[in-house]
This record gives sequence, structure tokens and C-alpha cells, in this order.
Amino acid sequence: MPQTQKSKVWYKEPWPWLLMAGPVIVVFAALYTFHLAQSNSADLVSDDYYKDGKHIDLQLHRDEEAFKRNIHAQVLVNPDKNAAKVLVSGNFNPQEPLNLVLMHPAKKAEDQTVKLQPAQSGVFSGNKAEYNAVFKPLPDTHHWYVRVEDAGGKWRVEDRWLVNQGYAVNLKPMEKLLSASAATQ
Repeated sequence: MPQTQKSKVWYKEPWPWLLMAGPVIVVFAALYTFHLAQSNSADLVSDDYYKDGKHIDLQLHRDEEAFKRNIHAQVLVNPDKNAAKVLVSGNFNPQEPLNLVLMHPAKKAEDQTVKLQPAQSGVFSGNKAEYNAVFKPLPDTHHWYVRVEDAGGKWRVEDRWLVNQGYAVNLKPMEKLLSASAATQ
């Protein structure tokens, strides 16, 4: 008489579970990747690019005005990244309000605009007007975009601040536009 072997129920066998493990892991990895993408989204694309494009001439006009007035600025950020001393030179009215704009390279929510406060008793360092700024501590990132502008929107100077190269950034008018036009000629 042949002896019959009793088979196990399918869920007690290791092979079905081993075969199902791969797709289950992929589903969980996809859900985790989706969660990361949603929580760390970058604001690199403007919601209204057409409106931004229409205003580009106005923005270039501000750079040209800073170039005509020979306005330069030096921003000295403290090591805690929550305050700065700003020295501004050129043909501008030191009594008109100025702003310091700190722009995060990827997250618009981290951008800050700070009204510059004149140093006590209108201190001048050589031909430069001295201002102070206090702002929320800057989160760590490789670089920031820094701008000094008049509150009336007539001129601006800006540049990129590489954090690992020190706590000072020199802002010159329209340097990137001049180098781009020289390259095309």
C-alpha cells in the first residue's frame, strides 16, 4: 500500500510568502517616496510664470539704475546667521528706507525681507552708510541669494552668497547682465 503524504496548507509554505515579499516591499517603497516628495517639495517653479515674465523689464531697470548710481553693498552676516551689518556706497539717499532680502535657493517659505536700520547716529565707514539687520536664523543650505534694495523699488544690487566661503558677500550692480552681454558680442 502506497503511503500518502499529507500536504501543508498554502499559507504554511514558505514559497508563496517569499514570492509576495518583493511586490509588497515595492509598494511600501513607493508610498514612502511619495511621502518624501510631498513633504520636501521645492518652490522652483513660479505659479504665474507669465506675470513674472512681464515684469522682467522692470527688474532689469532696477539693476541698470543701480549701475548708473554706482551703488555697491557689502553684507557681513554674523556666524549665528541671525543678524547682519550692511555697508552701502554710491549715489543714493541714506535717509530713504532700504531692505535686505535673503532668498533660499529652493524653498520660498524660507525667504526673508528685512528693513535695514541705520547704525546709531548715522555712522559712515569711509564713503559707506552703515546699516544693521536682525532676522530669523537662516537654515543651513549651500548658498543664499542676497539683495539690498531701496524700499521704493528704484534700484537693487544682488548676488549669491556661498555660505562655506565665509560670512561676507559683496553686492555689485548688474554684473551678471554685463558679463552676459559681453559674451554675446
